[in-house]
Amino acid sequence: MRLFSLIFPPALLALLACSNADGTPGGTAGHPSGTGALAGSGGTGAVGSSGNTAVGGRENAGGSPAAAGTSGPGSAGGASNSGAGGNSPAAGAGGAAGSGNNSGSNAGGRAALGGAAGATAGAGPSPGGAGSGAGGAAASGPCNAVATVAAMKLGWNLGNALDSVDATKSDTTVETAWGNPAITAALLQAVKAAGFGAVRIPVSWIGRFGAAPEYPINAAFMARVEAVVKYALDANLYVIINLHHDGGEGVTGQWLRLVDGSGKVTDANNQAVLAQFKKMWAQIATHFASYGDHLLFESMNEIKVGYDTPLSAYYDEVTALNQAFVDTVRATGSYNPSRCLVVPGYNTNIDYTVAGFVKPTDTSAGKLILSDHYYDPWSFAGEASTHTWGMGSPGADTWGQEDGVRGQIEKLKTKFIDQGLPMIWGEYGAVKQTGYENYQRYYVEYVTKAVHDAGIVPFLWDNGSKGSGAEAFGLFDRGNNSVLYPTLLEAMQRAVTSSYTLADVAKP
Repeated sequence: MRLFSLIFPPALLALLACSNADGTPGGTAGHPSGTGALAGSGGTGAVGSSGNTAVGGRENAGGSPAAAGTSGPGSAGGASNSGAGGNSPAAGAGGAAGSGNNSGSNAGGRAALGGAAGATAGAGPSPGGAGSGAGGAAASGPCNAVATVAAMKLGWNLGNALDSVDATKSDTTVETAWGNPAITAALLQAVKAAGFGAVRIPVSWIGRFGAAPEYPINAAFMARVEAVVKYALDANLYVIINLHHDGGEGVTGQWLRLVDGSGKVTDANNQAVLAQFKKMWAQIATHFASYGDHLLFESMNEIKVGYDTPLSAYYDEVTALNQAFVDTVRATGSYNPSRCLVVPGYNTNIDYTVAGFVKPTDTSAGKLILSDHYYDPWSFAGEASTHTWGMGSPGADTWGQEDGVRGQIEKLKTKFIDQGLPMIWGEYGAVKQTGYENYQRYYVEYVTKAVHDAGIVPFLWDNGSKGSGAEAFGLFDRGNNSVLYPTLLEAMQRAVTSSYTLADVAKP
């Protein structure tokens, strides 16, 4: 999110929290046809049906009910699937059945990552299964980026929480600094129940680490981030964590900078930033190394120098940071050498990404996901200085309408997706404007549908605000466990189905 659109008076924010457990054990967070399998209370897990299939069906772990032991080994998965129990770097209490894939990756104990017994085994995409392990901590096997993006389907941002910045707040209370209540497991369960398959958890580490040269992250803050990650994994959501306002222009304590204090690109600044960046990611990656492939890391947020066309040196620095991120994570252990990683283009801007993004070299093929953001036109989507959207609508902007959405997506599809690099839109959305709600619905539904049809996963920005006008991006009321705007949610749910086309999206 643009910096100026995140720092605003807490009085404008709502206090939100949602409950609602997902009613289907394991759900369908993986391949759409999976139905999940309930983990049992003991004994051995069910055996797969053949050498190249996962438990319960060819493409989905848990495609049909199959008990998985919590104290004995998990599902064997057939001849080419490895057995459970000893195959996990950090197997937890019991071996809940993990997902498998058509090349026979694994099942059972490799998915168990320290959760409580009696959890559910979720469905996983094929290839690269993604069922949740015991306690909901993430899944089996090496991540496959294309399959993971397809399994996410629809994403949501837990904004203005762990990304809040306030030096007067403690490590365990800073998440409330921008007006939202403390995050609860019930909120993430409600997000899952609403049809989302993934949550992006922005994290600002400013003020939560010690001095150079090691920059040790405060244990209490790391523990709180981990607790929230577990809430999301237990809800059977894919999870993305990042460095968020550490690179935010104008944020007190910003250290992730492309220029020095005088506004110049210097080797001294580049090296200092790179050294700290590596130290931070080494700590984060190591701490979460035993979490499976439902957890993804994103290198940074909207790193930029103003909004003008970037200098070539800025592109070079973003390229160097993304490469350092990949190298640093891969050098840590357990799941990290094969974890899916998210890398943004410059300022997550589509045009600048197309012009200057360089895909990092990676020792593990097929594990990178590109991210951009979309709030065009900002005057409607975020600022609320215009109130309508769509060609022919009275008072609408002269750019960034339906044709603009399609044009931007086509650039990304041609340049990246068709070349095998999957994508997410890590943030998008439009603010609520009283009296103009149907234009908000139309914008969000149209953009969601267009992005989904291109194979890109859209992550709605939700900052917790339940007001009207600029910055009113709230969808969930974190105070009373409800969805603020069911009509908007229904529009998004429709958009990620194949039951209708872009031309069918109803105009205001």
